[in-house]
Amino acid sequence: MTRGSVPWVVRAVRDWAREIRQGLALVTYRSLDAREAALSELTYAFQSNGWKTERLECGQSTAADFVARVGRSTADALFVLDPDRVLFGEDQRAPFWVNFHRETLAAHPGVQIWWMMPNAAIRFGQELPDLARFFLFREELAEEPAVAERGAGLEWARGQGAEGDLQRARDLLERALRAGASPNVDRARVWLELAIPALDEFLGAGRVEEALAALRRVSEVAGAPEEAIKDAEPRAAAGALRTLARLYGESGRREEALARADEAVRIYRRLDEQQPGDFGAQLAGSLNTLAAMLSDVGRREEGLERAEEAAALYRQLAAAQPEGFLPDLGLSLINLANRLSGVGRGEEALARAEEAVRLYRQLAEGRPGAFLPHLGLSLNNLANRLSGVGRREEALARAEEAVGLYRQLAEKRPAAFRPYLAMLLDNLAIRLSDLGRREEAVTPAEQAVGLYRQLAEERPEAFLQGFARSMNNLALMYREVGQPEEALKLIEEAVSIRRRLAGERPAAFLRDLAASLHNLALVLRDVGRCEEALARVEEAVGLYRQLAEKRPEAFVPDLARSLAVHGSILATDRPGDALKDFEEAIRALTPFLVRLPQAHAPLMQWILDEYRKAAAAAGGEPDPELLAPVEAVFDRLNTKPAE
Repeated sequence: MTRGSVPWVVRAVRDWAREIRQGLALVTYRSLDAREAALSELTYAFQSNGWKTERLECGQSTAADFVARVGRSTADALFVLDPDRVLFGEDQRAPFWVNFHRETLAAHPGVQIWWMMPNAAIRFGQELPDLARFFLFREELAEEPAVAERGAGLEWARGQGAEGDLQRARDLLERALRAGASPNVDRARVWLELAIPALDEFLGAGRVEEALAALRRVSEVAGAPEEAIKDAEPRAAAGALRTLARLYGESGRREEALARADEAVRIYRRLDEQQPGDFGAQLAGSLNTLAAMLSDVGRREEGLERAEEAAALYRQLAAAQPEGFLPDLGLSLINLANRLSGVGRGEEALARAEEAVRLYRQLAEGRPGAFLPHLGLSLNNLANRLSGVGRREEALARAEEAVGLYRQLAEKRPAAFRPYLAMLLDNLAIRLSDLGRREEAVTPAEQAVGLYRQLAEERPEAFLQGFARSMNNLALMYREVGQPEEALKLIEEAVSIRRRLAGERPAAFLRDLAASLHNLALVLRDVGRCEEALARVEEAVGLYRQLAEKRPEAFVPDLARSLAVHGSILATDRPGDALKDFEEAIRALTPFLVRLPQAHAPLMQWILDEYRKAAAAAGGEPDPELLAPVEAVFDRLNTKPAE
């Protein structure tokens, strides 16, 4: 991390603010794009911690108005932008007047971060020395071309190897352990000021295992975090709960993650009711997190409700403060599009995805350095939504545009943008395959695997999961173009990696292992190794049964798919035995089809086709009682399968 870069300044200011809680800082900058990137990331960091943030645009304010606005602010973190416009404008008395009211300015209850160009900062120190002495923290945001491309655009796409400072994480952990072992320890402070920031850094570095170990070690000396922070200041407690939710979620403990995310929402909702308008951003952000977690455990309708509420809140905030909240509205629209798609409402999902792209195009025109990454990822989401409603040519065009943007970004800053380029290349391959352009699809899929292989060699803890997923996808591409031996090598490597990951953290990776075993069975069948194929899909079925016992809403559809694959392999030689698999799959999937017909109709259609083929091969007829509720749903959809 380079001193003076956006990540450096963001981390330095964030850490200072969390430590001091009340005081003044001065940041000098040379590039407006770099300043906006740092401001966006700091806003996210502070709001994630439960703080209220505010921007004070000085503009044409008088000196008296400037001091009054600072005095009225109730923000925990106040960003004072270009105060030199007030200090060194037409009113020659302004420096004297502001300096005279330095005690009023310094009395602001939160932290203030003043942003000035270097020459203005020099003049500030010369002409307002008494006020300047109140600034005990200073940072310089250097002008470097790479900074502008960093932006804040990747904060909402975490999980692709965001940078975390391991040294700082370990230092904070050791300090937390020493403090926790002290007599008369304040357990809440140990967690909020030391341990929770350490967990954030571990997670940012992709070190989930170290984060879990840190959680256990600090809990031994300072008690469980949830117990320690229950009486803490509500905003700080909510921020800590969001970190814990992220940790539990990334380690596969989804129910625990969901409980923490839900509690954070309850706290922010209560605060927003007590102080209307002051906590809308924190509530909206927490609702988006909760929406994704609810969907992840199969509670899709509830997830959609939370996503709709979050988007509505961000619309209100963006209407009042476009510069501060339009990027957040874009994120919320993407989240809402995903949730709508998850319940089969494809056209509505598409509308939200299109709105997000329009918003980010507008923002990127004004500040490309800060918002081109947002635009690229929103285009990728739009490609998925277009594909979902059958507009595949348009989906491909958007996917190609997204890849084009990220190729440019990755050329300038490979460390930051290669992971995203790999992800987008995977998606581009899928869009090409959807159009039947399977030979062309292989090239971007191979490029994605190559990028992930490099990334996984450099940081296995952060990228092995993505590498295995990308190999899994390429194996399917090879299968489609008639290269089963190449497909077999890749899918076996993916299974090997996922088996190792699942052995270390079963809660997080059993689902991935089951998916790769399912695909390995298909490839083994292609090369004529049917007994091995049956063994692998039986293992997948066993894993899905295990997962579905704990979380049926999330895993029963996967179980039904693997049962049907098992049946399709059996059907070649033993169609009578295969019928049992198809019947169990239909029986399991029917309640899901009844509740969310659009989401589950494609899978059910395929299972029905295979079931009817097996029944005919066995010399029998499909069970009319079993099929009655399914056919009723297809009748309502006006897409009843052909007899």
